Amino acid sequence: MRHLFLAIVAIVLAGPVPAAAALDCSRATSNAEKMVCSNGRLALAEERMAYAFRGAIRRGVDPSELMQSQRRWITEIRDACNEVECMLKAYEDRTAELENP
Repeated sequence: MRHLFLAIVAIVLAGPVPAAAALDCSRATSNAEKMVCSNGRLALAEERMAYAFRGAIRRGVDPSELMQSQRRWITEIRDACNEVECMLKAYEDRTAELENP
């Protein structure tokens, strides 16, 4: 598990990557993941949030706390959405949280 965490942090710190790297659509299993992969606006929102996530790490936010809050956001907020507008709002709110600690 520690190796996975370190790999994720290394990828996040590596720099700009396309949206596909933020969410591997070939492995999408949840309804939320499938929605992101099938909607351009959601894919862009995912990419923006990924950049904000990397920015938070670069600003010195504790990576383990950030990963925990991200997992919590995914399960409690993002995955609770069943429509695009709800998910867009969730991404917008999370991106703002990451950009403005």
